[in-house]
Amino acid sequence: MTERVRSTAAPEPTRPVPASGQARLRLPRRWRSALLSAHVITSVGWLGLHASLVALLALGTARDDPARAADAYSAAGLLVTALVAPVSLASLGTGLVLAVGTPWGVFRYYWVALKLGLTVVLVLGSNLSLGPQVLDLAETARDGALPADIARLRTLVALSVALSVLALTSVLSTVKPFGRTRRARGGPSRRRAPLGGRRS
Repeated sequence: MTERVRSTAAPEPTRPVPASGQARLRLPRRWRSALLSAHVITSVGWLGLHASLVALLALGTARDDPARAADAYSAAGLLVTALVAPVSLASLGTGLVLAVGTPWGVFRYYWVALKLGLTVVLVLGSNLSLGPQVLDLAETARDGALPADIARLRTLVALSVALSVLALTSVLSTVKPFGRTRRARGGPSRRRAPLGGRRS
């Protein structure tokens, strides 16, 4: 009888989690696979997008000719206008749904919580700060003037830092360091006693 109870409980390895309100949504396997694919594609695309912006900003910063600098900054501005917002939001959205709808949870593992926190900061920074800075450089260059050196260098450094943080989030997804949070370790242990009592 005990073996039957265990076999029926096996498909739900995270039964205690709904009590903490972290994983009540259970994604079907097909949805989970589709969301995971979308998350990987958008995350890698976001990383490549930032790498392209860094390259274009570096090219524009190295140019002393306003016309040539304008070409680089205009291309960067086009990427910002067309891709930064949708790609970054898609990466954040799919990652959040995967965290909530799978046994990983949002606050059960340190790497998940850290990655989501960094992603939120990057989304806000990319859309509210870095993007407008790139567009300002592009507009100044289109007017025939060379943007100030400090403005060009500041934007390039900020984009490089953002690129490094994006690379860090990819490392977190691959390595999955630090293990489970204290909350996740303590929660299940307090709820196992009643189940054991019923089996005996």
